[in-house]
Amino acid sequence: MKKKEQSENQPILRAPPVVLILLAFLLGFHLLSVFGGSALRVELIVALGLFPARFFSEGLGGLPGGWVQGVVNLFSHSLLHGSWTHLILNGVWLLAFGSPVAKRLGPRKFMFLFMVCIMFGGFWQIFVADVSGYLVPIIGASGGVAGLMGAASRFAFSDVRWLDPNAQQLGRRLLRLSDVPRRRPVMLFIAIWLIMNLTFGLLGPYGMADPGGSAINIAWVAHLGGFLAGILLIGLLEKPPLSASGGPGHVDYGDWKNRK
Repeated sequence: MKKKEQSENQPILRAPPVVLILLAFLLGFHLLSVFGGSALRVELIVALGLFPARFFSEGLGGLPGGWVQGVVNLFSHSLLHGSWTHLILNGVWLLAFGSPVAKRLGPRKFMFLFMVCIMFGGFWQIFVADVSGYLVPIIGASGGVAGLMGAASRFAFSDVRWLDPNAQQLGRRLLRLSDVPRRRPVMLFIAIWLIMNLTFGLLGPYGMADPGGSAINIAWVAHLGGFLAGILLIGLLEKPPLSASGGPGHVDYGDWKNRK
């Protein structure tokens, strides 16, 4: 019995199905790109990777599809990863931060948030590429994962307000945006996240890829765009569940009673 309880407490087994399905998709595409040969990898990057040049020039070497394909690639670039390290890091963070967000929002809103964060991350990277002229194609789900981290930061450091089987995720009050700068744990988390992204973004080899398949750099600007989208959007998507007293779970009973 104890072994069963311990196994059920493992994060991978407690992850919502939508998170596990998303992980399976990412793993499947990476296996295809790794074991399908270099020619297939080039085709996948050209077809699914986000090429900033599509949006403000004729593209690299006359890429087919133009800006219309570029719009599709704002989302599809998340399916590919530059290396096993890139995929594993995104997978670990997706499990850690995506699971509580998915439990809080439900599968549909979770996927909507994830895709919007990917899109915002892509937009930010395109803007920087336009300014800097650094036109390397972008791949990876890091923008979406960063968005989930941003969303989780709005409630992960709050106090548990009511008893619930999933109280660690659902019982925590969603912070108002105006409260975020005043919460030291939240700001410390954001600061550490920013430092890590800037460090690995400038020095690490996991985020972007050239058509030949070699990793070049982390698309850290896409991370920033996704994180900002996540921290902003979760407040619009969440519909707070009712607490045991019958009031909204994100406020104390006395506050709810006075607002009736």
